[in-house]
Amino acid sequence: MKNLNGVKILFVAVFTPHSTNVAQSRGFRQAGCGVYEYDYRDRGNAVGYRNMEDDLIMTVENLKPDIVVFSKCNGIHYRVVDECNKYSKTVLWYMDAMNNFDQELIEKVKRVDWFINGIEGVVPYGKKYNPNTTFIPQCPDEEMNFPIPSPEYSYNITFIGNITHNNTHADRLLYYNEVGFTHFDNVHGLEHNKVVNSSKINLNFSHTSTNGASVRVFKILAAKSFLLTTPWKGMEDMFTIGEHLDIFTTPKELKDKINYYINHESERLQICENGHSIVQKYMPIKWAHKIINLINLND
Repeated sequence: MKNLNGVKILFVAVFTPHSTNVAQSRGFRQAGCGVYEYDYRDRGNAVGYRNMEDDLIMTVENLKPDIVVFSKCNGIHYRVVDECNKYSKTVLWYMDAMNNFDQELIEKVKRVDWFINGIEGVVPYGKKYNPNTTFIPQCPDEEMNFPIPSPEYSYNITFIGNITHNNTHADRLLYYNEVGFTHFDNVHGLEHNKVVNSSKINLNFSHTSTNGASVRVFKILAAKSFLLTTPWKGMEDMFTIGEHLDIFTTPKELKDKINYYINHESERLQICENGHSIVQKYMPIKWAHKIINLINLND
């Protein structure tokens, strides 16, 4: 990978301890970029969003970064993008499913130089408003998602996340009721990693639209833990089923695979090794390089 020393980035995001933006900012720094973090939510709550927007525009005018990276930035008016475009290249990073693809986002999508999605199925919708729309997989956090040597298994099968009735996650409660598994909600950071490492089998449910996978997939693989997931479109371009992870599509299939992998430990552990190896392609520094390589800073 080429060294990106001298590339100056203003990263407009949220930098709370469990935010994925923390690892992404680190990835830019690891790639050699000069990174200036602007926590728009913290600043907006302190001074009001209109004042924060004016302050952000002034920051870009004074700093003149090579790239302004907006991480979703819900609540920020598109006028900010218009002003930033006068001084810098602009990128909008969006990691949600279509349920949060609203008019406010669309107005920003139209204006940025690049609209980059962490959910591949969002790309066709983005292209309606910006031809420079592409997919870059989400990244785990190497400081939060990592193997624990010789873990003690406390659970056979777990799922960490919301179990709700809405359309995005409509199948989770069905599987919970028909299959049964240990469920955790609001578990983050190192505690999340501890649970993942303590479970023989970790579950993921892709969006019911099958448009893509959450960062949960990458976190589990980075922890060198075993993953069973519902499939999503394009997953075989990234992972080999049965080698890096495995899939299920019905409650019966999930039950059968749970039974199989609990009773075939050596095969399960080999898949854990393979998954951990392949996910190194998706670590924060690789994520950062992919974004920078899209943008021609010489234009």
